[in-house]
Amino acid sequence: MTAPMLTIPQQPRRQISVAFPLVLISLGIAFLLVNLGVLHGITWARVFQLWPVLIILAGVDLLLRPRSYLAAAVVDITIIVAAFAYLLSGATVGPANLTYTVNVPRAAVTDLGLTVNYGAGAFTLSGGGSDLVAVSSSSQDVSRSVDQNNTSATVVVSSDTNTAFGIDGRDRQWSVRLPSDVRTSMTLNLGAGDFDVDLSSVKLTRATINAGASDLTVTLPKPSGNVPVKISSGASSVTIVVPAGVAYAVNTTGVLHSVAGPQQSSDYATATDRVTIDVSIAAGSVVIRN
Repeated sequence: MTAPMLTIPQQPRRQISVAFPLVLISLGIAFLLVNLGVLHGITWARVFQLWPVLIILAGVDLLLRPRSYLAAAVVDITIIVAAFAYLLSGATVGPANLTYTVNVPRAAVTDLGLTVNYGAGAFTLSGGGSDLVAVSSSSQDVSRSVDQNNTSATVVVSSDTNTAFGIDGRDRQWSVRLPSDVRTSMTLNLGAGDFDVDLSSVKLTRATINAGASDLTVTLPKPSGNVPVKISSGASSVTIVVPAGVAYAVNTTGVLHSVAGPQQSSDYATATDRVTIDVSIAAGSVVIRN
């Protein structure tokens, strides 16, 4: 008499939904194209508009996957392709166009106090403008306030778009132009991205530049008197460009940073017109180019 054999029933193989891996892959491809500068106009705000798609995908899987894995996969893929097409419909291919402009008329202003609150993106500032302040943007995200008292004006330019979850500096761009003959003090509050602040044609009296994780390039002005420039940055690369004939000194503080290039011109101590730069950087590099 043989003992009966004990058989253990095999558990059915669990079939994992294809929906959520495909969602991650689609978002990864979209943001990669943005970071490479191929696409522009895809923002986290536009992505968050599609959150109900996740509920739809979950419902499709609960309804169809127990009956037919293939049918559930086909419907999931169709929904994801449609959502991905909607996401790309708001994007543009190629370089971003600075099509939206906000100008502040110059009037009789000779002294300007400028504050820029930008956030994440690509940002350039330069002189040579005809208006008191001119801002060109790749989207309608510029707000301003102006307080003028005779020949003095205080201008605050801010982004009215939440860029806390901005994806890359190449996706969003601002260009700011200032006149070359108006005495200007400025505070630039920048976030993460690529920033080029060219002060060589700006009649600067003082500048404070606050940036996050960024590539920041600052071209020094031709000073009148002692012009202080304060730069505060996180994990960044800071490049200071010194035009010919400008007396300067660069003082740096921070924990993990390196400094390359001469930190002081030979005539700084005796110069009447000079630029004094204080750089506070958490981690990264400071490069001084003459």
